[in-house]
Amino acid sequence: AGHVDSALARVQRQLEAAPQSAALYDLLGWVRAVRNEPDAAEAALLKSVQLDPTIVDSRMRLADLYNATGRFDQAVVYAEQAKRLDPKNVRALLALGVAQQQKGDAAKARQAYEAALAADPRSVGAANNLAYLLSGQGDQDNAYRFAAQAHDLAPSDAHVTDTFGWILYKRGEFDRALALLKDAAAKLPESPSVQYHFGMAAQKNGD
Repeated sequence: AGHVDSALARVQRQLEAAPQSAALYDLLGWVRAVRNEPDAAEAALLKSVQLDPTIVDSRMRLADLYNATGRFDQAVVYAEQAKRLDPKNVRALLALGVAQQQKGDAAKARQAYEAALAADPRSVGAANNLAYLLSGQGDQDNAYRFAAQAHDLAPSDAHVTDTFGWILYKRGEFDRALALLKDAAAKLPESPSVQYHFGMAAQKNGD
C-alpha cells in the first residue's frame, strides 16, 4: 500500500523475535527492494537462502534483482536454482528467460519462455517476451501469434500493446499498428523505444 517505512519497521521487529527465520529475511529483502535499496535487499535475500536451502521465493527475488541491476550471470544461477526446486514455477522461468535473452542466448531464452507457457498458458509475460524474441529473429508469424495471445489476455498493459503494435508494423499492417502504438505511447511517455515505435508507425501512415 506504499507504507514502506512501516513495513520495514514491522519486519525488523519480527526478526528480533525470530532471527533465524528465512521467510522473514525473504520479506525483508522484498521490502528493501521496494525501497530501492538493492544492496540491502541482496544481503537479506542471500541470508534467507543461507538459512533455508529449499526456499524458492528468495531465489526468484534474487534473480529478479540481478536482472534489474544488469548482473545476468548471477540471475541465471538463482533462476536455475529456483527452477530445480520448483520446475513449473512460471516466475523463475520468466526470470531465467530474461537473463538468457539479455546474455544473448536466444535459444535458451526461448526454451525458458516456452516452458513458462507450458506451465501456465495464460502467462502474459511469457507470451509477450516470446513474441518480442521471435520478432527479433524474423519469425513474424509466430511472433504475431504470441503477441496477439498476450494482448487478448492483457489489453490494457501498455508494454504488451507496444509489442503487439510493433509486430504488426513489421508485418506491414500500419493502420492497426498505429492505433495500438499511439495508445502505448500515451501510457508510456517516458519510454524512448515506445515513442520511437509510435513515430515510425505515424510516419508510415503519412503523419
